[in-house]
Amino acid sequence: MRYKLYFLVLVLLIAATAFTAAAGITWKWTVGLSAAALVVAVLFIYSVLTPLRAVENGMYLLREQDFSSRLRPTGQADADKVVELYNRLIDSMKAERLKNLEQNRFLQLVVDASPLGIAICDFGGDIVQTNSAWDGMQSPQLDKAIADVNDGDTATVRLADALIVRISKLWFMDAGFRRRFIIVERLTEEIAAAEKQMFNKIVRTIGHEVNNSLGSVISVLETLQEIHADDALEFSTIESSRNSCINLVSFVRGYADIVKLPPASPETVNVGAWISGLLPSLRGMAPENISINYHAEGEPGTVGIDPMLMERVIVNIVKNSIESIGDRRNGEISISIASSDGEQEPSCLIITDNGKGLSETAAAKLFTPFFSTKRPDRGLGLMLIADILRAHRFPFSLATSPDTGLTSFTIRLEQGT
Repeated sequence: MRYKLYFLVLVLLIAATAFTAAAGITWKWTVGLSAAALVVAVLFIYSVLTPLRAVENGMYLLREQDFSSRLRPTGQADADKVVELYNRLIDSMKAERLKNLEQNRFLQLVVDASPLGIAICDFGGDIVQTNSAWDGMQSPQLDKAIADVNDGDTATVRLADALIVRISKLWFMDAGFRRRFIIVERLTEEIAAAEKQMFNKIVRTIGHEVNNSLGSVISVLETLQEIHADDALEFSTIESSRNSCINLVSFVRGYADIVKLPPASPETVNVGAWISGLLPSLRGMAPENISINYHAEGEPGTVGIDPMLMERVIVNIVKNSIESIGDRRNGEISISIASSDGEQEPSCLIITDNGKGLSETAAAKLFTPFFSTKRPDRGLGLMLIADILRAHRFPFSLATSPDTGLTSFTIRLEQGT
């Protein structure tokens, strides 16, 4: 390399200068050799400083993370080698950085568009980034369910708001440390469809067997009643057996009515006027110890519903509230309509009661076939409600507030996903 040659020449010139001075050779030689040594020293310093300057410039650009600038060749061979190496390194780093940015951008778009709720935590476990699906699922019940899942585990949970989710708490490595991320997957539609298919199959099978068997039994009992019409004891015994058979047929028919639920035929309805029209019949259902009140924020707008099916929903919800209150004094059922800020359309229909409320065990099993909090009830009411609201694609929830003790059935009058 050139600086090595300069260094060797400089050493020789210094040695020659010292020799001429010691030998007493004419001073002209000494001055000339000294001048030559000075020139070579300058060239040596320049050959060393030029690469150092290039290195210093490169380090500055790296510190500033400036991957668009390049070092220019200096014309000095040694320095140009440093410049070439730096420029190649920067090109490689720029390509790698661009690749990472593109991949991160692609992953961000995938996460944002994903139907899965995704939340990314910081190193302390606090959520710092979420996607829109996660934001749309949030509720106190979901927060509690997530907190109950251990790190590294996956659990399927049925929430009190009729949402069935699979929760996964996983982690990835970032800068050598673990970072948690949480995935929440909606399973409501799939599980509800499977439960409904199972329910339909059971009902069809039982209905076929019961109707065929009891139809002939009821006919025989009616004939026996005619034969023993003069014997009051035998007549009443046969009548009791006949009524039991008829009740069993009615019991099975109740489930069959759920299976044969007609599809929703929405029409535009003024929800305030519609609720007001239902109030007389709803109040007629309630005993004297229970009052039913209606409240609307502003002037309720219109909504697309099937009035006949949604009336069955309201009636069943109010019926459940009445049964929950029972003979408690000062029972109250409140029906309210809330609108979103700045919107004319109603956003929520809320029916609240001050009954005994729901236990955590009952809340986890709501809206499942054959489940009921009342014995010997068949659980048809909540099944009917859930089927009709799902047909309208209205999100809904049923929960008891731990603060007030009030139980609220909330229906969002807007189509969910």
